[in-house]
Amino acid sequence: MKVDIILANVEAGKIALPAFQRGYVWKRRQVRQFFDSLYRGHPVGSLLTWLTSRDDGSATELLLDGQQRVTSLYGVIKGRAPDFFSGDDQAFTGLHFHAMDERFEFLQPIKMKDDPNWFEVTSVMRAGPNGIAALMANKLADSNGTLDAESQMRIMGHLLQLLGVTGVELHVEQIADEDKRIDTVVDIFNRLNSAGTTLSSGDLALARIAAKWPEVRDEMRRQVETWSEHRYHFTVDWLLRCVNSVVNGEAAFQYLHDTPGEEIRNGLNTTVKYVDAMLNEISSKLGLDHDRVLFGRYSIPVLVRHLTLRPPGLMSSDERNALLYWFLQAGMRGRFSGTTEAKIKQDLLVVDGTVDGIEKLIADIGTKWGRHQVTASDFDAWSLGARLYPVLYWLTRVGGAKNLCDGTELKTGLLGKGAELEVHHIFPKAVLYDAGYEKPQVNALANLCFLTSACNKWIGAACPAEPTRFPKGKHDPDLHRVGLQGYFAFLEEKSPGVLKSQWIPMDEELWKVGNFPAFLEARRSLLAAVANRHLAALYPGHGEVLEAINGSLRVAVPPVLPAHVSSADEEELLDELQDWMSGRGLHAGEFGFELRDPASEVLKATIDLAWPNGLPEGRGRPVALLLNESAETYRTVSQAGFDCHTSVEAFKHYVDGEIVGEAAFAVA
Repeated sequence: MKVDIILANVEAGKIALPAFQRGYVWKRRQVRQFFDSLYRGHPVGSLLTWLTSRDDGSATELLLDGQQRVTSLYGVIKGRAPDFFSGDDQAFTGLHFHAMDERFEFLQPIKMKDDPNWFEVTSVMRAGPNGIAALMANKLADSNGTLDAESQMRIMGHLLQLLGVTGVELHVEQIADEDKRIDTVVDIFNRLNSAGTTLSSGDLALARIAAKWPEVRDEMRRQVETWSEHRYHFTVDWLLRCVNSVVNGEAAFQYLHDTPGEEIRNGLNTTVKYVDAMLNEISSKLGLDHDRVLFGRYSIPVLVRHLTLRPPGLMSSDERNALLYWFLQAGMRGRFSGTTEAKIKQDLLVVDGTVDGIEKLIADIGTKWGRHQVTASDFDAWSLGARLYPVLYWLTRVGGAKNLCDGTELKTGLLGKGAELEVHHIFPKAVLYDAGYEKPQVNALANLCFLTSACNKWIGAACPAEPTRFPKGKHDPDLHRVGLQGYFAFLEEKSPGVLKSQWIPMDEELWKVGNFPAFLEARRSLLAAVANRHLAALYPGHGEVLEAINGSLRVAVPPVLPAHVSSADEEELLDELQDWMSGRGLHAGEFGFELRDPASEVLKATIDLAWPNGLPEGRGRPVALLLNESAETYRTVSQAGFDCHTSVEAFKHYVDGEIVGEAAFAVA
């Protein structure tokens, strides 16, 4: 199909360009290279479309592969962004062609000002074959320049060759809607596009829905952005899964295939209402008030299905608490890790809008997940990505934990600068590394607690009960004392009971660096005991487990797990890089980002530092920094659509050259 026919079909709505989740992400160099290849007749690949139908029976082709190319063609040739556009239109604005040297560059006013051979590509396309002569005459008149007849003929030939781009044939592979299901189409796409970004069934389902209800993508993105403002960062794919559970009671996106657009519109409104209701419950009753600690996000489609099916009327506290209990257990037991869709389906078959349905979900905890009770071994994990990290936050918010510095209870809604909660290493990292402890021990959950940012900064790298190597606070006698003697006894003296409120074992022998493994084991038992008490308060059937606190201590050697940060030096390097990014006005990356298969949620790789929503956020391509990783990990992350960098120096060069530089150019 010729380029001009493709663009005409786009304008007429016969070809729809689903932006999926990333939108337009090409950089200027890619647009420039693409047009150079078209001009010279080089291969530029084929397009993949899916022929599908709207609710009114009319047909449309969804462009599954090639949206970056078609968007670039439309933007440059038509001189405007297409209706479906989402991204940075500076990437294709101002492309120029040097009609003598046959090269493409984006507008550089100073460089191009005195050279009449530069022609804006969009102006050439608008002029067409009949307007080329007039365009050349105006160009020469504006520049007060003269060209000999031979040069004019050469320029004319090159401009006509440029116009020939609209007649280039692009091969279009078409998948027929009638005999292909969503999962089959996804498989076809991913096989053809094995080296690029993987398409998920959610992407394709949204594209199919957009053919019936064009505004759906914007509606869903607006809602996702609204939740993001409240620190819950969801994807459109996740929201679509919730809508599917509300409308069809199903997990697989295939069931959205033939759902009328009006049902999806109504289902989205219902979904938003019930997701808001559950987030309010989770935030107010469990204290899980932001995305990083919302470890049961795939429980929410099941919860909103329950709310959809239950009869009208106020929910009792017992019903509400049972839902929250199941939510916590699903998160702690990793219910939806691995084959997410299959497990959501299992639970959607059980939930029926009644309390009995919730009881059946809870009963599955013992049969499918092994047990209800929390044990000390559950807290053996380490790092901020550990499954029970949100449990530590939950207990802090609802368990009466107090800020070590002033005894203030760390409930939700603390006001004032410095009141935001931060993670604090009870035994400082540098001291533990110097003592020979490994990363899994240093970052063990039992060595973490939450404090206000002001308190965390005040304690700094002080030890619990031993001198700090370089004590601070010459002008602060309290801080100087803490540096010389440790901070546990001092803070307990100031606010009696503050250590117990944070489940710190009160045996002072355990406060010494040499007894750190025993400290971890003792605190694990305390955390398990308080978790069980609060679970029993939510759901009486949880059972009496207070005896767990009396279990005998054992010194455990945590297993050495695969680490995404291999050393303390590397961790410090990444921390410094975050500050460097902030200094350039760019958002921070995500430490230890888990790259999962979009369909199955199976973990594929852990990225040291990632910008999964693009750099700049929401506009650029996803970016990953991989330090000391294997070639296989690099390949996996790269194939997932990330721009990968293997050193901090290379990453900084990329940011200054490609991100900051482009942003500065756009502003200018």
